[in-house]
Amino acid sequence: MIADSFMDSSNEYKVKLSVIGDGCVGKTSLCSSLQGESISGEYDITVGVDISTAVMGVNGQRAKLILWDLAGQSQFGCLRPSFYRGTRCAIVVFDLTNRGSFYDVRGWIREIRKNSEKIPLLLVGNKSDLNEREVGYDEAEAFAAELQVPYVETSALKNKNVEEAFRIAALLAMQRDQDRRSLSSF
Repeated sequence: MIADSFMDSSNEYKVKLSVIGDGCVGKTSLCSSLQGESISGEYDITVGVDISTAVMGVNGQRAKLILWDLAGQSQFGCLRPSFYRGTRCAIVVFDLTNRGSFYDVRGWIREIRKNSEKIPLLLVGNKSDLNEREVGYDEAEAFAAELQVPYVETSALKNKNVEEAFRIAALLAMQRDQDRRSLSSF
């Protein structure tokens, strides 16, 4: 068994997903929504990192997602590099009602690329339930295509596409690990 596979004796796939992006884009709300928790309208800053877990079926296999919700504020920037270690896929979140958070996506990708192995990424536009959009679907989709990453729009508040986004991220991580195992067998 390869250590990178994160398989345990019960054949449960364990995958660390780092959820990154600017402060106030809804990273914590996405993680909470995945776990079935209600989302309040009040913003509560994440200090450093918030770690939680969720279990779901992915490609017919039981997967335990270890969610690392990283603080997005610049004052926590010095802490984040050490938190990226062991990440299997990064979910890069921006707020559809905040163009600045969309512009900052490239910086988040640079940071994760600098501080981790080459891992798959998923771009998530959150707060799709709000009418004050500053980033359109076509623009975000084109940007994701340029980056060569999948794109999903979510609403943590309405729990829309939240499970789908995390399932895609887990699948990307599983495929990467499978590809690595295939290459190491040569």
